Amino acid sequence: MRVAATFAPFLSSVLCWVPSFIDSRQPHETAFNSGDVVQFPAASHRGAGALSQIEALLEAIVDAVHSGDELVIPYRSVRSPQNTSDAGLVSADRDGRSTDGVRFPGRTIQETWKFEALFRIIELSHAALLSGHVITKRNIYYQNPELFRSQSAVDNMVDNLAFTLGVGREDLNIVAAAKGLVSGPIDLILCDGSIHSCDTSTDTGVLLPSVASIRQINFRAARWLLVIEKEAKGFPDLTTRRFLCALHSIRPDLGISVLVDFDPDGVAIMRTYRYGSKRLGHEENVATPQLRWLGILSDDILLDVTSGDNESQEGSQSLPGQETSIQGSQNERPTKRARVTKANTPAESISPLSQRDRKKAVEVMREISAAGSMNGDEANQMRELQRMLMLNIKAEMQMVDNYGDITGWLDIKLTVQI
Repeated sequence: MRVAATFAPFLSSVLCWVPSFIDSRQPHETAFNSGDVVQFPAASHRGAGALSQIEALLEAIVDAVHSGDELVIPYRSVRSPQNTSDAGLVSADRDGRSTDGVRFPGRTIQETWKFEALFRIIELSHAALLSGHVITKRNIYYQNPELFRSQSAVDNMVDNLAFTLGVGREDLNIVAAAKGLVSGPIDLILCDGSIHSCDTSTDTGVLLPSVASIRQINFRAARWLLVIEKEAKGFPDLTTRRFLCALHSIRPDLGISVLVDFDPDGVAIMRTYRYGSKRLGHEENVATPQLRWLGILSDDILLDVTSGDNESQEGSQSLPGQETSIQGSQNERPTKRARVTKANTPAESISPLSQRDRKKAVEVMREISAAGSMNGDEANQMRELQRMLMLNIKAEMQMVDNYGDITGWLDIKLTVQI
């Protein structure tokens, strides 16, 4: 599915990326107005701390080998032991966070394997930090597939190692394989001097590089930004989240909106972009609380109950009062919207909630309630989830217009926010 093609008519005025797409184009040189260039935030200083901790850990292992003692790698899991492959290797502390170490010789064959795999990851991270190069988790796996067994095993160990050391994944010079695409009137100037021009003639966008590799950004004509999230399965990637946070820090005037499906996963995705995630709570600079939830909302999919005459004037209809704070204030509301009726709603875009969907909705609602008193945004999130459950429907973002072309709907929604 090529959502980016749908938005081609307005890419000249919007910066957007779709994390479910992958592009393989190479960066190229381009000319630009240096007056639009902004310095990108410096990389985290925790990388130096990660290097010193890793070297201390390696020295301790060498000392243990010389003295004949048991070899131990400190290891804490960001998940509870019973929910991961780390079960039996770690114990739990008072907060429910697992804590202990991985030993060699291990108490089990599984722990012996775990030690060998984790030690190899530490070696690769150490080499990357010394050289200044960045490696991907996917590259780590393919260094030795027989050792690591699966990509998910590498993913878990990298995140747990970062959590144990109290640093972020990028501080280990380890990143996930790039997933996000960025398209619009900007240039990304990398530390190696190469330039990614993001408004090329194709409609798929430019693959978003690691944030640590970006030195400057030329914003040119970009005045607002739209995040389009499809098929992220509730886990937006860290690179895109960190890029969003960095953009807001250097251009707080740049309005940022997010478009997700009308389903519990869509709400969870939006909340991850805005507040971060519990699982990777140790990661810094990956949340953008100022992000606005553009849709899809229940008002965008409810059937039009007005008469036929009123439907013919849908372009001038006022949006029913709602408390969605897409402008950062409960008092700022859209004045127009595209009415959706049975005639212009693709039937395949709306479906009933599954049992998993309902369980996910309840999970997100509990998460919102656990935060204590709700502000206007959180109250609206709760209300949207309740409407999903009561109506027993979910909808893909393409449903707001015929043939999945939502540019007209976006024109109305975004015009209100600019």
